[in-house]
Order: sequence, then structure tokens, then C-alpha cells
Amino acid sequence: MEWVEIIEPRTKEHMYANLTTGECVWDPPPGMPVKKTDNNQWWELFDQNTSRFYYYNATSQKTVWHRPHNCDIIPLAKL
Repeated sequence: MEWVEIIEPRTKEHMYANLTTGECVWDPPPGMPVKKTDNNQWWELFDQNTSRFYYYNATSQKTVWHRPHNCDIIPLAKL
């Protein structure tokens, strides 16, 4: 699926991101399938200070340096 539901960590509002185009929108795209967010979704982000990727779970608010396994990785660094 190209579209995924993500949760904005500060406001807890639902957003929608297209993993192919990088587009982010507040409303679900009409007529497009969207993968719902779950507790096993991690955002891939980039730390400019260390030049490393890190991973953030918006549900648990946990941050880790090593890529989690058996989960959905949302490449926000590329969006």
C-alpha cells in the first residue's frame, strides 16, 4: 500500500502519508486504500548530528538507534 495512517506525536492527530510520493495530508485520500496505524509502526528519521538513522514509535514514544524487526517502518526521513 502506498498510503499509511500515522499519528502526529504532539497533537495525537491522525495524518496520512504516501510512501511513494512523500505527500502528507490531514484527511484520508478519497478512494485510496490506507494501512491503519498500529502499535508496531516505527518512523525512520535522520539525526543530523550523528548522520545516522533512528527509529521512533509514536504509540509508545520509544526511540531506538537500531532498526526494529517484524514491524512497519515509515521512512519519514524520505518524506
